[in-house]
Amino acid sequence: MEIHHFQAVVYGDAIYLVGAMTGGYPREVPLEHIWIYYPEKDSWEQGEKIPQARRRGGSGAVIYKDKIYMACGIDYGHTSGTNNYFDSYDLKTGEWEILTKAPHIRDHFPAIVVDNKLYCVGGRNTSVHFENNFGAFFGATIPWVDVYDFETEKWITLKEELPFPTAAGGLVEIDNHLIYMGGEGSFPMAYNQTQSLDLESGKWSQLAPLTTGRHGSGAILYQDQVYIAAGSPNKGGGNLNTIEVFSANHDWKSLFNGESLEGWSVRCIKEDSDKDFWSVDKGSLLANSMGTTEHDYIWLQSEKEYADFELRLKFLPCRESPGNAGVQIRSRYDEEEAWLNGPQVDIHPPGPWRTGLIYDETRGHQRWINPSLKNWAIDSATYAPPKVVQYYSDEGPGWNDLTIICKGTHVKTIVNNIVISDFDGSGVLDDEAHQKFKVGMFGYILFQIHKNNQTKISYKDIEIREL
Repeated sequence: MEIHHFQAVVYGDAIYLVGAMTGGYPREVPLEHIWIYYPEKDSWEQGEKIPQARRRGGSGAVIYKDKIYMACGIDYGHTSGTNNYFDSYDLKTGEWEILTKAPHIRDHFPAIVVDNKLYCVGGRNTSVHFENNFGAFFGATIPWVDVYDFETEKWITLKEELPFPTAAGGLVEIDNHLIYMGGEGSFPMAYNQTQSLDLESGKWSQLAPLTTGRHGSGAILYQDQVYIAAGSPNKGGGNLNTIEVFSANHDWKSLFNGESLEGWSVRCIKEDSDKDFWSVDKGSLLANSMGTTEHDYIWLQSEKEYADFELRLKFLPCRESPGNAGVQIRSRYDEEEAWLNGPQVDIHPPGPWRTGLIYDETRGHQRWINPSLKNWAIDSATYAPPKVVQYYSDEGPGWNDLTIICKGTHVKTIVNNIVISDFDGSGVLDDEAHQKFKVGMFGYILFQIHKNNQTKISYKDIEIREL
């Protein structure tokens, strides 16, 4: 039997499934029984019947003092019946009890118990459908965090809302903080945000994002590390076969402090030295040459050189900006020639199909190397990736995720969970021209403002780890 849309709980030597669905989208039906799995025996057992009026799927389920508590859910698959029911099942007596309803209806969400309190985080109202838009429910996410106090037997709703409301994210507790990661909403790709709620202050903050946004997975805490596995990388159905691990003990280093250009320096021709196109604005790194095309290339260069590394950052393009941008990797500025040699990961907001492709600025090349072309000319009809996702500053989350992984002659770029380049640069990045200018395999990281372009783009959360 197919079983899905549940939050499993552990009791004794068994795993209990309650508040689950079976069948195909969108008319899944709730399971009639609790199902129990015994890992050591590798065997399943049908448990007690769930009262017919309380059967539902997509519920939050937890264990508290020998009882399973099931909150909210949806009666009829992805069609209707999203509710705020709250029930308990006594694992010792087999008795069901109907409890006080939660403040908000929701489904597709996780619940957790911390210090005698149950927290309902995320989720959506999957009963929302519009004419000619059955999937309107993807945008009907729930921002409120509802809390049930087992000692007072009362519900409250926290003042602070979930900053990025999503459905079907992962949830754990570490050091009196709820860590909610991933989920899906109205955007094409799954979210990669990792959101942290301080249970003492009631304030939310943002932690390092998932490497790949995902939903429909599950997260666990094991030996002070968070594991999240599988799930879907895009809105709706999809499959991932990867596992990610989150830990406070990591080797990621921030390259931008959000307050100043410390650790960075401008590289440009002498005539452009008075230009103030690079600045810090509201905690982000801003490149702004709007209003003029009378300038050459102007670069912002890292303090340190890197060889093998993984770089991740967020970029925010402005719709009104017609200019090109990019991230130079393993590059070097030639002061005498006033030229930057090295490969560049393109960021091209006016034509986002180019973002993540690789151009080589090195003298002797000056051409696209992924795809491999003879010069700068490239057309979308032939070379656009199968799937492209970009958000402008006035839509969706605004911020886009870019990851660049360099190891040996291999370069991989990932834009909003989509692999754009998986480039084997053998014979290119290590050829005579690159060796001559000491680039391609080792060098600086730089952000570009293109020559004669009006460009406005912001960057933040710029982090690197050496491999």
